[in-house]
Amino acid sequence: MTMAMPAPRPVPHGRQRGAFAVEFGLVLGLLLLLVFAIANLGLVAWNYNTISHASREGVRHASVLSNSEGRYSREQARALIRARVQGHAVGQRFDAIEVSWEDGENAPGKVVTVTTRYVFYPVTPLFGTLGIALHSSASMMISN
Repeated sequence: MTMAMPAPRPVPHGRQRGAFAVEFGLVLGLLLLLVFAIANLGLVAWNYNTISHASREGVRHASVLSNSEGRYSREQARALIRARVQGHAVGQRFDAIEVSWEDGENAPGKVVTVTTRYVFYPVTPLFGTLGIALHSSASMMISN
């Protein structure tokens, strides 16, 4: 005599839908976290590229803005260089723009350095008020 196995009971559809909703919620949460993290990292890269470009443009301007003819005091030259740096930063306010000269002289043959600093705050509240400090520095010899 053979014993027949009982047929499996069908699972109600309501329980399967509930499992799908839980799985979807977990996957969607992780996916959104990943998307917002990638967007914030892209903005960090864009901001760093902007301050780096502004530093290079500022030092290029500073390299031809020497005081060989006595036209500018150091403070006037700093103000002109800072304005040039700020002009190349698309809608960005720097925390600091530092201009320094080798041996403190704004003369041909000396090296000028422009350093920019900016604190980036993520646009999405995933990381709270965490700020990422960005800085860039460029140096060039004064040509004339």
